[in-house]
Amino acid sequence: MGISSRHIGIGEVLIAGIGWGFMGAFVRTLHANGLQPLTIAALRSGFSAIVLLTALALCRPQLLKVRLKDLWCMAGSGLVSLLMFNLCYFTTLQHTSIGIAVILLYTSPIFVTLMSHFCFGEAFRRRTFIALALVTAGCVLVSGVIQQEDSIRLPFPVFLLGLGSGFFYALYSIFGRCAQQRGYSSATISLWTFLFAAMGTLPLADYAAIRPLLGSASGFWLPLAGLVPISTILPYVAYTAGLKRLTPSTAAIIATSEPVTATLVGILLFHETLTWSSLTGMILILAAMFL
Repeated sequence: MGISSRHIGIGEVLIAGIGWGFMGAFVRTLHANGLQPLTIAALRSGFSAIVLLTALALCRPQLLKVRLKDLWCMAGSGLVSLLMFNLCYFTTLQHTSIGIAVILLYTSPIFVTLMSHFCFGEAFRRRTFIALALVTAGCVLVSGVIQQEDSIRLPFPVFLLGLGSGFFYALYSIFGRCAQQRGYSSATISLWTFLFAAMGTLPLADYAAIRPLLGSASGFWLPLAGLVPISTILPYVAYTAGLKRLTPSTAAIIATSEPVTATLVGILLFHETLTWSSLTGMILILAAMFL
C-alpha cells in the first residue's frame, strides 16, 4: 500500500515543527552575544530571503513570479503574520515568563480552527476540539509555568499581546492556504513571505550590535547558518507544502511538535532537567497529534 497524500502532508508538517523546535538553540547563542530578539528576527527574515531567492533564481526561476493581484496573500503572510507575530511575541517575552508567553502563543491552533471554519468552510469536529484541549493542556505542562512557586502577575495589555502572538502566528496558515488556492508553490509563498517580513523587520534591527560580531564564526555565522536553513527555510517550505494536503486546523495541531522538540533540544544540548510536568505535556501533545 502506497503512502497517501495525507500521510505525506503529516510528515511535512512534522518536519516543520521539528525544524522550528531547534530555533531556540540558535537564538540562544545569538542572544548571548548581545543581539536583541527583533534584530535576530530581522537577520532571520533577511538572510532567509536572500538564500531562497538565490536558490530559486539558479534552479527554478519560474517560481519567482507572482501576479500583482495576488501579492496581498504574500504581504499578509509576511507583514501581517510574521512581522506582527514577532512584535507581539517578543514584547510579551519582555514582560512575562517564557512559559506564559509560550502558552499564549500556542492558542494559535484555536484561532486557525475558527478562521478555517469561516474562511474555508472547514467543519467543526468533536475530535478536533478534543485535540485542541490536549494541545492546550500539553503546552501548559511543557512550559513549566505550573511549577513556578512565585505568582506571576500578567497585566491585561500583556495578555492581549500574548494572544496577539497566537493570532498572528495562526494567520500564516490562512494566508498560505489562500496563496495555494491561487496556484503558487510552497517555495514561492515562503520566498515572498520572507521578503515582506524582511522589509518590515530590517528597519528595526540594531546594526550597531551586529557589527562587532561579523568577525565571529561561532558567535554569529554558525548559529545564523543553522537558524536560516534548519529553523526557517526548511520548516516554512515544508509547512506550506503540508497545507496543500491537510486542513489548516490539522496542520496547526501537528505543528505543536515544535514545543516537544524544543524541550528535547533543551535537555540534550543545554542539560535542562526533564520534569514529570514536561514529560506529561509532551505525551498530551503527541496524543493530540495522533488523534
